Amino acid sequence: MKIAETTSYLLAEVANKYRAEFEKVMTEIGLHGGQVFVLQLLFINNGQSQVELASKLNISPPTINNMVKSLMNNSFVACEKCALDGRVMRVYISEKSKRLENEIKEKWLKFEEDFFISLTATEKLVLFQLLEKLKVVV
Repeated sequence: MKIAETTSYLLAEVANKYRAEFEKVMTEIGLHGGQVFVLQLLFINNGQSQVELASKLNISPPTINNMVKSLMNNSFVACEKCALDGRVMRVYISEKSKRLENEIKEKWLKFEEDFFISLTATEKLVLFQLLEKLKVVV
């Protein structure tokens, strides 16, 4: 069997296409694809530390630091030292991000709809269930 004929290869190929297309959509509102995940975590629980964000996103501390700096430079987030532990920097969504929250959600959902247009509702459900199962394993 050739590597290009494996499930892993096909999954990576689809993931790369998904990421590239998703990046284009998020660029329309001034975000990089990965930054959206930071904002989503903050929309759920504002004021998380960079360590918490890095852990939840399974990325390295230097990577989250760079992402947060970029988000700060573009006024999507603000950082403040934690009142209880001055060594900890907490990340907060800005007013700009609050105003864009619905637009981000709409673009995300529209992108998902367009990307998976060739799948039936049942196939989408099965794919979701399979990905949920894989997420736990990895």
